[in-house]
Amino acid sequence: MTRILLTATALILSVINVHAIDFKRQQGWLESACAVWAPVSGASTYHVYYNGEGAEQQPADDCLVREYAEGMRVDVPGLKAGTYTLTVVATDADGNEIDRATTDAITVKALTREGFAFTEDIIPGGYQMDGTPKAGARIIYVTAATVDKVTCMVSDGKGETLQTGLAAILEAYGKGRDKTPLIIRVIGTIKNTDYSGLKDGNYINLQGSNATDRLLENVTIEGIGEDATLYGFGICFKRTRGIEVRNVALMLFGDDAISMDTDNYHNWIHHCDFFYGKPGSEADQVKGDGSIDMKYRSTRATIDNCHFFDSGKVMGWGGATKEETNLLITLHHNWFDHCDSRCPRMNHITAHIYNNYYDGVSVYGIGCTEVSNAFIEANHFRNVQRPMMIAGQGTDRKYASDPDKGTFSGQPGGMSKAYANKVEGTIEVRLSYQTDDAEQYDAWLVSERSEKVPETAAAYKGGHIYDNFDTAEDMYASTPDNAEQVADIVCQYAGRMNGGDLHWAFDNDTDDRDHSLNTALKSAITEYTTALIRVQGIETSGTGTDPDPGPQPTPGEVTKGGPITELMSDSNSGFTFTGSTSNSKGTVTVDGTTYNTCLKMGSSSSVTFTITEPMIMTLYFAASENKRISVTNLGELTIPTSNVITATLPEAGTYTIVRTSGESYLYYIALSPINDITGIKDITTDSQQPPVTYNLAGQRVSPTHRGIIIQNGKKILRK
Repeated sequence: MTRILLTATALILSVINVHAIDFKRQQGWLESACAVWAPVSGASTYHVYYNGEGAEQQPADDCLVREYAEGMRVDVPGLKAGTYTLTVVATDADGNEIDRATTDAITVKALTREGFAFTEDIIPGGYQMDGTPKAGARIIYVTAATVDKVTCMVSDGKGETLQTGLAAILEAYGKGRDKTPLIIRVIGTIKNTDYSGLKDGNYINLQGSNATDRLLENVTIEGIGEDATLYGFGICFKRTRGIEVRNVALMLFGDDAISMDTDNYHNWIHHCDFFYGKPGSEADQVKGDGSIDMKYRSTRATIDNCHFFDSGKVMGWGGATKEETNLLITLHHNWFDHCDSRCPRMNHITAHIYNNYYDGVSVYGIGCTEVSNAFIEANHFRNVQRPMMIAGQGTDRKYASDPDKGTFSGQPGGMSKAYANKVEGTIEVRLSYQTDDAEQYDAWLVSERSEKVPETAAAYKGGHIYDNFDTAEDMYASTPDNAEQVADIVCQYAGRMNGGDLHWAFDNDTDDRDHSLNTALKSAITEYTTALIRVQGIETSGTGTDPDPGPQPTPGEVTKGGPITELMSDSNSGFTFTGSTSNSKGTVTVDGTTYNTCLKMGSSSSVTFTITEPMIMTLYFAASENKRISVTNLGELTIPTSNVITATLPEAGTYTIVRTSGESYLYYIALSPINDITGIKDITTDSQQPPVTYNLAGQRVSPTHRGIIIQNGKKILRK
């Protein structure tokens, strides 16, 4: 009999260990990790935790869990390089755990942070050099459904106020008083019709108040996963510093995809996909105006690992109005995929251009004009007839009907230094170095990276002399890849994660020399739709439309608080909540009553209420030590080891509580007049999870389940 019972127990435990969560994909990328799994029957919510590199059971934000036709997916950004695992926990509508599974070890790689954007001790965006969020960084999530509804506390220098909608948040940041790092995470497709407040109907507006102490600073705009897309608009920079844009696609934008217009410093654009813009009024704007334009003191920028799909006039650096000093720009590891020209075109620019893949560029690659210096290093030019040009000399002069006007600008020339580039293909290549023609050359060829261009090498038109910036003592460090490896490296990492969700392969036999609009590609862009079905914690179908919630109650004036469960269920409580609840994070006992349901204070959660007189507020959490929240007029508060925060609300008005760092779990809100006390005499918190309980079929069940169960390996009859 004993043997039979042991065998039955073993069978039960073997069933318990069979996971319903089936990982279809588990992958590390650049400072992020990803897992995809088949949906679990009966699961309402998935909780994801990551472990590795000093992080232990850290929760991923709810919004990072999404549903696609492929299955459920999570992407966890903000990870330093190293090895991680992801644990997915499936729970039912009552918060009971159905199943959990952990991925194999996942290797996360680091981004390359170098170039002019990273000089002068600046780290652009909301992340540190190791890829983790900067201290105190605010993180918000925007989708088509929430881009006009997302909230964030922003300081005006006197106190924090709640801003609603991305446009309002960025406008408040643009006042230049709040320098708190801000990370804006884009999920799915956001169309211009979803976003209220676009600048000129064309741009997300990043604009500071002045060019000195009130620049808009320390902002990252990043896409999550492979499908983050800005559709019908781009991004405009004006009076900014330390802005980062990463892992997004820009499609059918008006004017430029990214416009850096006036007084922009230390900005970083990387791992983005650039498709066609909207046609302009000029004949050369059928593919849109430009992908990235930079002018008017927009300097110390790095652009890397971007994928440009058949862009026409890709990048214009410097404008018709001459710069007071040269703009400093780094361009590396970008894929100019069957583009036409301006990769880039430079006017009053000093540029380090290395490890880019020029793949069938039909008109010309690099154009160096007036007072510009370009160090062109270890790039791969495949089937580019004119890889590099200097205005008024060499190829530009030789093949022009009027040599004095040249073929592409008519301006005086700059000067380029070339080293270790790979130039190959099946077409005639028009490229001349001083070793071929001592007077009419397209770049000065050196045999060593550290070799200087002599002062005698002046531009034929205008007499500009290369300034040898690349060998100066203050030049940043870099270790370029060998040009023979560039195509493979760039094709793997340029653009969004895994090449994004809109892949396009050009026909080299046709498209290498054809610079007309590719009608099939244009159709694919025009007809593009997101494959996103839903985002956990956000009511959206992925189309950008929310169901009409009907008339909402007007919050009343609050005179007392209570447990979260009662405040949320009472439409007359005076409290307005956003976010989701959980009953698996622990318990809080207040005056003998135990509460097991909390509001998860994640990045999209908030509590808002109005008081008519100063009051004492006490917030009761569990398992939330050292996490941080922010309260209107009080700023950021750290949750102590007691899990209780007591604070004075100094005046009548509306108050909002939001998360600033780490997900916390709020169970009870107590309010009392300023000269009174809450009346609460004791409180205890318990962050221990309930015992793991299974039925005889091996299914995870509620701790209150009645019947024969297996708990901690023992069979129990619970009546």
